[in-house]
Amino acid sequence: MRSVASIALIASVALAASVGRAEPALADEPAVSVPPAGDPCALPAAQRAPDPRCGESLDGRAPAEPSTARRVGQAALVVPRVATQAVFWPVVTTVDFLEYHRVIDHARAFLTTDDGLVGVRPELQYSTSFLPSGGLRFFYRRLPGPGSELMTRFRTAGPEVFLGQLGLRGPDALGLSLLATWDRRNDRLFSGIGSRNARQLVDAGQGPARFASDNLGAELRWSRRLPARLVAQAHGDLQRRTYRATNVTGGPSVAQLYGLTATDCAALGAPTPCVDEAQVPGFGDGLRIAHLGGGLGVDLREGGRRGRGVSVAVDGTLAQGLAGDPSRHARLSGEAVTSLGGVDHQLLLRARAATVARMGSAPIPFEELVMPTGQDEMRGFSYGRFRGPSGLSGTAEYRWYISAFLDATLFMDVGTVAGPRFTDLDWNRWFPSFGLGFRYYAVDGSYWDARTKEGIQIAFAPEGGWRFLFNMAAF
Repeated sequence: MRSVASIALIASVALAASVGRAEPALADEPAVSVPPAGDPCALPAAQRAPDPRCGESLDGRAPAEPSTARRVGQAALVVPRVATQAVFWPVVTTVDFLEYHRVIDHARAFLTTDDGLVGVRPELQYSTSFLPSGGLRFFYRRLPGPGSELMTRFRTAGPEVFLGQLGLRGPDALGLSLLATWDRRNDRLFSGIGSRNARQLVDAGQGPARFASDNLGAELRWSRRLPARLVAQAHGDLQRRTYRATNVTGGPSVAQLYGLTATDCAALGAPTPCVDEAQVPGFGDGLRIAHLGGGLGVDLREGGRRGRGVSVAVDGTLAQGLAGDPSRHARLSGEAVTSLGGVDHQLLLRARAATVARMGSAPIPFEELVMPTGQDEMRGFSYGRFRGPSGLSGTAEYRWYISAFLDATLFMDVGTVAGPRFTDLDWNRWFPSFGLGFRYYAVDGSYWDARTKEGIQIAFAPEGGWRFLFNMAAF
């Protein structure tokens, strides 16, 4: 027994001695090197793992060299990229501040009930050459059925500029909406009928002129998505408009540039100054008219902010004068949109066309003509700058993501007007405009499903100069 214990003791001592000895490194296994403190890239790449801090990919592969075409494209975009970064820097910095401090969320919570169904929103609107206006929009969504809403809005810039609206929208399954509007302005624009440029207007002793009007109307709309990505809609409205050539703001009166002499006014039994009906059809008697129409489209675009795909839509409308108004005409319009890209970067291509044709002996009233200018068509020109029996416009717009509720945009618009059914179309009288801006989104959930709203745009047209457009409810 004593010999067995001795043998066990000797074996234990030998095992402990073997564990304590350092094993020599294998000949084919390099020794591990420790990089100097603070410099992970000091050792050769063969003696350490790939490290992104040293410009290496984690899988050990060298990055691919950019192609020649890519280098050329990057070089060509250096100037616009630097310019847009400089212009957008104040806005991007402000947006970062608002998002970090959740200013928009706090303001929305303050002006909305806890269930989000009742609230008020401030609204501002401004367009160069027109008076700015501001006001409030109230909404009430505690009505039966999802999507239903009662809305009222008012904006004003004083007693001569006022917009009041009352709207009712039914449940989404019904697709019906009703909107009543009273719109008074004394700075509306008229620059003749046709595609005359500024020089031709000056040579004729004419140019941009102002008129005032009180517009009262009610519109009923129906829209429904059908199988196969089809979208059907129907609409009808009643309108009454009265026009004035006195007490206008923003420029000379329409009676001054498109009026008759005192003798001619007296011969017609009209007070001086009066407007030439041959140049401004329907001005003297105003407009009392009903519209009824409908349209059909196919929408293959993704919903919300993503918007990729193609959509095409056409719409036809009949107009009939009421209460002695002899107007009777038809309007046909169409639009095609292609969106390329995704949520964070998107290229939008849009083409629009419209034509109005008489169906009786009365001329088409000047405010029923095609006007392809304003917030999203030929943005370098004021609304009303071009009018004609037909018109065409096209847009290329590039958008990129800034924040959950804001995109930046670069755009180019081009368009013109022509005679009935696009006759007398002068290919030398296409009017381009260029610009940049910011588009706001209503974010109720995921930012890629946000609904597009208005925003801020700066546009320049060689024929029309600089314009600033601001139309938004900030949240």
